[in-house]
Parts: sequence; C-alpha cells; structure tokens
Amino acid sequence: MAQPNTQTAEYWNKEFQVTQDDLDYVFSVLLETETPLSIDEIALIAVRYRLSHPQESVSAQPDVAKSSYDPTQVYKVGDKFLFPEFGNKPGEVIDIRPGDNPDYGDYSVLEVKFAGSRIAEFASGLTVSLTPQPEEESQEAPEDREPMSAEEIFIEWGGGVAQTFEESLHNQPDLVRLAGRWFPKSLLANVNSGHLNLAEAILDMNGGGPMTTRDIMEQVGMMRGINDRLAEFSLNYGLQEDERFDEVGPSGQVLWFLHGIEPEGVLHLPVRLEYAPISSDAGMLSEELREIEMQIGDEHTELLSGRILQTQSANVTLIYPHLRSGTLPLSPALRSLFPTAYQSPRIHFTLVDDETGEETSAWVVRPGGYVYGVGGFFERHEIPIGGYLTIERTESPGRVLVKAPVRKPRKEWVRVAHMEKHHLRFEIEQRAIAAGYDDLMIMVIEDQEAVDELASRLLQRKVPLEETMAEILRDLAAGSPQGNVHAKTLYSAVNIVRRCPPGPIFARLMALPEFEHVAGPYWRLRLGEGGA
Repeated sequence: MAQPNTQTAEYWNKEFQVTQDDLDYVFSVLLETETPLSIDEIALIAVRYRLSHPQESVSAQPDVAKSSYDPTQVYKVGDKFLFPEFGNKPGEVIDIRPGDNPDYGDYSVLEVKFAGSRIAEFASGLTVSLTPQPEEESQEAPEDREPMSAEEIFIEWGGGVAQTFEESLHNQPDLVRLAGRWFPKSLLANVNSGHLNLAEAILDMNGGGPMTTRDIMEQVGMMRGINDRLAEFSLNYGLQEDERFDEVGPSGQVLWFLHGIEPEGVLHLPVRLEYAPISSDAGMLSEELREIEMQIGDEHTELLSGRILQTQSANVTLIYPHLRSGTLPLSPALRSLFPTAYQSPRIHFTLVDDETGEETSAWVVRPGGYVYGVGGFFERHEIPIGGYLTIERTESPGRVLVKAPVRKPRKEWVRVAHMEKHHLRFEIEQRAIAAGYDDLMIMVIEDQEAVDELASRLLQRKVPLEETMAEILRDLAAGSPQGNVHAKTLYSAVNIVRRCPPGPIFARLMALPEFEHVAGPYWRLRLGEGGA
C-alpha cells in the first residue's frame, strides 16, 4: 500500500495550503471549547483534521492510479502512477523514447509530467538494475513503516503549518488575536463600560500599573462563571479597544497601564531626541565610513532599520541627546532584548543596576526609537558623552541589567564644550572621569542649559547641517596637533547642538568641497574654507 502524502515532508512544507474546510473545522473547535487557542494549538488541530480525512492525500484521488513506478515495467503514453521517492506524487507519461545507454540493454525513457508543469525522465522496461543492491541488508520500504501520528508530524513539520495558518487567520474578519491566542470576536464575553471603568479605577489605585489581566479581574470581581481563558481574553480585547489603557508587557506577559499617567518622556518624545529626517545618499559613503556608521548603531540609521539581532547583550556608546534625555538608543541589538508578544508601542520593564542592585522603572518606546528612564543610572555613575554601557538580558523578560565600566575618578585630557557668544567652542582640558568611554566621542559640557538654548536657536533659524558641521569641524581641528578630526568625533560633537544620525553627516563629508579628506576616517576644512 502506497504511503500517504500526509506522511511526507514535501506535503507539509511545500504543498500544504489552508482550505475553507480547515478553517470551518478550526472555527467549530473554537465554538465547542469556548477557549482561545495559540497558533501552535490550531496547527496541531489542523494536522489531526488532515490525517482523519483521507481525501486530502494523493492516494485517495480518483483520477490517479494507485500503483507505484517500477523501472522494470513497460508503460505507454497516458499511464499514471505514483513516485514514492517524490513523496508519492502522481505523474503522467506524456512521451516515450528509446534509451541510449548500452550498459542497460534495451529499455525506454519515459517523459513524465507532474502537477505544476514539472517534467522529469525515468527508465522503463529495464532488465538490469540501475543501482547496486546490498547483498544481505534489507531496508524497510516506506509503505511498510508505521504511520506518524499527528503529534509526531507536528513536531517534525509543524512550524511551517503554523506559519501558513497564521497568515490565513489574519484574513478572517471575525477572528481576533491577543497575546498570541485566537478567538472569534462574535463569541467574546461581554465587556461593558462598567467593567472598563472599574479596571481604570483599579489601575489608578495601583499607580497606573502595570497589572496583569487576572489581577484586574480578581480585584474588581468581574466576569465570574466564564471559562477563565475566555474571560481573560475578552477583557484583554476590551482594554485594547479603549484608548485609556496601554498594553505594556514584554514577550510572554500581558500587562496593562493607564496611558494618560505614563511618564512625560514616554508620552512625548524628549525635545533633544527630535530628529527631522535629512536626505543623503548612502551610496556615497566609503566602506570605512559605512563600517563606522554600523558600529555607532544610531537608532535613525537607515541601514539598520528593521534589523533584529538575536543577542544576550547590547553595547551602547552615549551621545549627548540621550545623556540629556535619560534615554538609550533603540538599536537593533537593543530591540532584541525587549521582545513583546505583538509589538506593543510601549513596553514597561525593570532596569537593574549591576553595580548597586538598584531597580528602576523604565520604558521602551518603539515609535520614538528609544528607552526611557535611564537618567538616574547616568547620574549615579557620572557617565559622560561617549561613555560605554552594556545592557544584558536576564531570565525574566521584564528585567534587564545595565552595566558601566566604572572606576575611581581620575584626571583625563578630554574635549570640553563651552558657549562663547552664541557659538560652541571646544578646548582640551583635564576633567575627572569615573567611567569607561570612547576617546573619539567623549565630550564634557560646561553649561547644558546654554547648549540647549543654542540647539533651539539653530533649529528655529533652520541652519543647514553642513554649516553647523563646518563651524564645529573648524573648532575641533584647532585643538588637534595635526588639525584633523575623526568622523566619529564630528558626529558626537554635532549631536550636542543638532540631533542627526551619522549617515547624513558622513555623506556631506564625502560630497561637499569644503570638507577635505586627509586619510582614513580623518577630515579637515579645505584651505580657503576657514581651515588652517
């Protein structure tokens, strides 16, 4: 007896498509159990359904012969048979020609057409074996093997089934997905304005949150006598559809917060992080500048947009806008440390100081591309512009460790930014530094309020980026023995008065005549443009 198609990898990995019968059956299970199901649970149900319906396998197709291909048999045009080596796919002979290999005697070559217009050739009428057979070893034929159970098939190939099903479920208007589970919207338990007002009051009494759905339900005593999963799912849906509530849980958790009392730096983008996109040609960058751009990991770098790096830790080098705002850039590596079940715009988590054990409430703000609530750590450890930080994953998805290479303060020669007649000036001076830093990016600011006023003035006047770059480059070069400035140093300094990722800055270094490339990643103002 031929092995059913449903016992093969090709069927589940390549041929499987969700049918209306599959969807109807899944809906019937959801209706019967009144329980929201995960996509893996739905995929396993679908596998069981397919195995219980033999019409889904090719062996039950009425227009295909049940016999399997045998190279010793003689066939004619129009014959149909199965190919066990191709997962029992049916094929039809569409042409026959004589064989031309004298080692095999007289035989024919069949041209066989499969579904999807695929055509392949096979031998027919052979009297000599094409492959040597082992003398004493026999191998169990596929059709003699014990059929795999639905659970075994799901373990082996269920990932592809789940992905295919999820894509199909998104197109079903009556299905809703919350926290990784699916259920018909029309069958949700009733969640009315009274329930939601009570939930708001409970969250308000608990500092706005975060709270789990079950905790909210228990404290207000709502939705008793309903299947626990369905009650929780229904309340989650009601909270999600009400703008007063924000789902802020990391991956694997559903946590609710009152949106209106979230911190100001979460509700609104901090002023110093505001970036008006600047057009630039990324193709102009040299390989060296492109590599530096990737190393910096600015959240606005287009080359990094959409990338997610699977990692246990992320390194950050601070620039002034983030130091001033008490934030971290949400780089690709950092994004992977804050997974969420369905890409919530804001995620609440606990930041743990690795040095002191102090815990701080912090937030990931995906739309703004930053992590808010790190200012206390910066102040505690006196992190400078250009300071190094490491953020590490913990066993709990809602907690991360933050580390800095701290030490006893010692005098270092660093760039110090001063305000002079509404202009930013840099001097090399000694300052006590208590943390590790990138010596190309470190800066110390004497008067942050004055610097922020200058940034606001430049923004109001719409001063072109290249004009700001030229003035800063000139001043930085004056403090360098060779009169040259590293591209990374220029990026750090420009961001003191104007938020800008490295791409537009580096592109202008490459494109504009006033900027002269010296060697490697070093630049200066060209003679006659205010340079030395």
